[in-house]
Amino acid sequence: MAGDQSRLDAPKPETREVLCTHCDRSIDIPATAMSVNCRHCHRRVIIEDIRIKSYHAVMRLATAGLVEVTKRAQIVAQVRVNDLVVEGGVKGDVTAVGSISIGKKGWIQGDVNCRTLIVQPGAGLNGFYRVDPTFTPEPTTAEVEQEDEFL
Repeated sequence: MAGDQSRLDAPKPETREVLCTHCDRSIDIPATAMSVNCRHCHRRVIIEDIRIKSYHAVMRLATAGLVEVTKRAQIVAQVRVNDLVVEGGVKGDVTAVGSISIGKKGWIQGDVNCRTLIVQPGAGLNGFYRVDPTFTPEPTTAEVEQEDEFL
């Protein structure tokens, strides 16, 4: 009985709230987590920060953390992140739940949706840009249809 009480009094682990990179629903995760499974869509959500140092071509790059593209690096992908810092280049559509910062030699070629956009003089921008402080990503049609199958 006394052991049960000490477990209840133990400090709770710190948590933070992130949006699932697949269904864009809110999930609470431990502050030290690197990846979790979304409780809504049951898919793996990468939480860790990613630093790109060279050419990186993939279909989709998604993390609920920060992606940093260094000076000589380039990403060719659809990008879904929490925050993005670009010193190199990004070719593909970008969705950032938070902010996007483009350095003086950085560039993005593709459509961008974010809450905050910081552009240094000399940065290259080519595409449609939607900057809205209240922006919340919407799930794609395929993700909504897949979710309906679970219901």
